[in-house]
Amino acid sequence: MNRVNAKQLVRRLSIILGCSLPLYSATAAENAQPDAQYSYQQAAPALPLWEAGLIGISINQLAYPGAAEQVQRSLIVPYLVYRGNWFRADRENLGFRAIKTDTIELDLGFAGALGAGKSDIAAREGMAKLGNLVEAGPRLRWTLTNDFLGARLRADFPLRAVFDINDSLRFNGVSFEPSLNADVISEAGIFYNLRLSTLFGSEQLNEYFYQVNALDATAERPEYDAKAGYMALRGSLSIGKRFSKNWRAFGFGRYEWTQGAANKQSPLMLNSGGWSVGIGVTYVFAESSRLAGE
Repeated sequence: MNRVNAKQLVRRLSIILGCSLPLYSATAAENAQPDAQYSYQQAAPALPLWEAGLIGISINQLAYPGAAEQVQRSLIVPYLVYRGNWFRADRENLGFRAIKTDTIELDLGFAGALGAGKSDIAAREGMAKLGNLVEAGPRLRWTLTNDFLGARLRADFPLRAVFDINDSLRFNGVSFEPSLNADVISEAGIFYNLRLSTLFGSEQLNEYFYQVNALDATAERPEYDAKAGYMALRGSLSIGKRFSKNWRAFGFGRYEWTQGAANKQSPLMLNSGGWSVGIGVTYVFAESSRLAGE
């Protein structure tokens, strides 16, 4: 099984991102000659059909796109991953896969959603609290190639209904976040995921974050009528490594830009960008001997 070495990895990520990284110039990236035999599909390890364990994670994320404040969460919870051909429960989605070919997947399920869940956001003083949100709906995944300079490239098109779990699963609109993803595995077995996505929201979802009704208006927070449209551009990098049969570690960083957002004039849209970061570990205490896909 062929894997990229560290020098090839930096060069390839540099090309994928379309810019130079600190250790290598743009010229070096353009002149890189990757191993023609390497591909993500070859380097990806075989995974068990199911596994169970504990996950500990600490996250510091924006309360919502354009917020001036962040939400911090730390927790330890049990988890179960199942990688069946039709039913899947993994780190990205929980649901049923309706279509699967070598390049196209269509699934229907649940996933994490926009960050909120904070009651003391200064800009929203006196307004209804923002709850914790979950999403449900279809996702189309298109694998463009398994060997673009050693990386797997895929495009995701999730269309999701958004619900507030703190308010009896009240419906809060619809989100659509198409993304381009690059997955790379280094020679040392480190997994990298780079993602660029654009978030759009229905009028009801934008109202949830940016609407200011007459009763909530103040001298510093004028009345505002939110509308549907573009919410944010997001760029992220995730890194993960398995250190032993049982222990894994991971981390991520995401920056989102709200310049040009449909509701940039809202008094609740305070920043044009901001970071979200997180780190965590998992401990696997049981897994199947059968591999996924067998």
